[in-house]
Amino acid sequence: MKSSTMKQEATLSRSVGVASRTIGRRHAVDWRYVIFGAVVLILIYQVAVPLVILIWASVTEARPGSPDFFLIENLTVSNYLRALQSSYLYEALWNTAIFTAGVTVMAFTLGSALAWLVVRTNMPFRQLITVLCLVRLIVPGILTTIAWVFLAGPEIGLINTVTRSVFGAEEPLVNIYSMAGMIWVEGLDLLPLAFLLMSASLRSMDPSLEEASLVAGKNLASTTFRVTFPILLPSVLATLILLIIRGVETFETPAIIGVPVGIMTFVTEIWLNTSTTPTDLGLAATYAVLVLLLCLCLVGCYTRATRHSAMFATVSGKAYRPRIADLRSWRWPAFGFAILVMTASVLLPMLVLLWSSLMPTFTQISMDAVSQATLKNYVDIIQYPLTRRAFLNSTFLGVTSATATVMLLSIVAWLTVKTRIRGRHMLDLLAFAPIAVPSIMMGVAFLWLYIILPVPVYGTIWILFLFYVARYMPVVMRILSASIVQLGDELHEAAEVTGATWWRSFRTITLPLLRPGLVAAWVFVLIHAFRELSGSLIIYAAGTEPIGVAIFDLWEDGSFPLLSAFGVVVFVVLVVLSLLAQRIGARFGVRDV
Repeated sequence: MKSSTMKQEATLSRSVGVASRTIGRRHAVDWRYVIFGAVVLILIYQVAVPLVILIWASVTEARPGSPDFFLIENLTVSNYLRALQSSYLYEALWNTAIFTAGVTVMAFTLGSALAWLVVRTNMPFRQLITVLCLVRLIVPGILTTIAWVFLAGPEIGLINTVTRSVFGAEEPLVNIYSMAGMIWVEGLDLLPLAFLLMSASLRSMDPSLEEASLVAGKNLASTTFRVTFPILLPSVLATLILLIIRGVETFETPAIIGVPVGIMTFVTEIWLNTSTTPTDLGLAATYAVLVLLLCLCLVGCYTRATRHSAMFATVSGKAYRPRIADLRSWRWPAFGFAILVMTASVLLPMLVLLWSSLMPTFTQISMDAVSQATLKNYVDIIQYPLTRRAFLNSTFLGVTSATATVMLLSIVAWLTVKTRIRGRHMLDLLAFAPIAVPSIMMGVAFLWLYIILPVPVYGTIWILFLFYVARYMPVVMRILSASIVQLGDELHEAAEVTGATWWRSFRTITLPLLRPGLVAAWVFVLIHAFRELSGSLIIYAAGTEPIGVAIFDLWEDGSFPLLSAFGVVVFVVLVVLSLLAQRIGARFGVRDV
């Protein structure tokens, strides 16, 4: 009897405990909604507010920062009328269209060809080509642009000096200061992006349809163009659209090669109108809004192309391996083509920078000049305040912005993918929106935002930090969303049943399981922080110069040997960081970081 009474009391006690916990949870604050609201405000502040400032600046007569900037009385369409009536708009539009079309065709053609040779053929040394493409991807675009000026400039270009000394040519054999030169340099810069995107699609495609075409008597070329590419249509469209966006927003090549000979694009027009005296901020904002509208249309096309990719799906549940085409006698010619492309893309430019870094002055390559080789330039960049400061600034910006972006977007991605909170898709839209905003335009927007707001970051390194966080959100969001989709809900639900708060289960369960994606996203931001130039060039202040700005300043000062040595050091540092990331990623299960 006593035992039965004790059991009843224990049961009653457990029931009361469960009931109290249930009531407690029912009346407790759901922190998911609190965090959702906070994240929405952060994204609106980081993305929407700067763009609103940029658009407003295009329809007002007042300058950003003036007391009457937000007055309704100053609203006007005169900036758009001036732009439409100016020949500069149509010249910039034409140059941008020609440049972007040429770059897109070149990068896509060469990148797709290399991807097909590496993934779908028995070409020798395929892994070498992949490694060279990855190496080229981490090299800052400004370095290869400058290297091609050293190679093909009409006066100092090594190719032209050799032809003059050997063949007595009076006219330069090649002239990089032309539209064709701009397309050549930027096409080689975007080639690795096309290669990676197309090779990923080729690896994941079921080859059964190609095999059926070959069995039916079609040759390899006919099968490739009539079967392979139609199946890859969504990937092809997405790659083309991304290349077009990159072509429109690129700054280094038009600024270094195009501006000296008067070939202006939208991006260089915006830069000159905001950085040279007299400035025309209203016209710069108008150009920025027009380009923003174009990029938004392209991003819409990209979203539409990838949304219907399931219609073209050929990856099934059965196991398969990509079909390897036998090139037979064309194996070595194919490798010759691939190594020639990669020599022009990465090997030749880096060799020229290495040579220039060892010379006291810029000297053409010869055996006589070898005796002049010195390491003085490398000693000088350690002692030179600008390069030393730029390296420390980029390291700080890379580490802090990578950490902040990954922390913020891990929460955003989880809220978007794993909750049913109303309005969650707005988070994905806000996080992905910066991909439609060229870097230089986002830089202008951030500059004007912090001229207006009483937030003490203008002229400090923190404005660059906030800019970097906004700049790299789209890619980080895609990386982490893809990782979170693969996580089941069982562990998180089990934690909630045991009484764990949302934050505790997210911190102790979700984040550890996301380590591969977190590492990949963190490394992506870190490396690209070392590469960024155009937006930083708009908003930096003395003492906050990152690496890209320092290289650009050295170029404008004519310090070519010092610039080359600094470029080689940056290249080596980025390669080392990538190798370390690869080892760390392998430890946490990341195959490609």
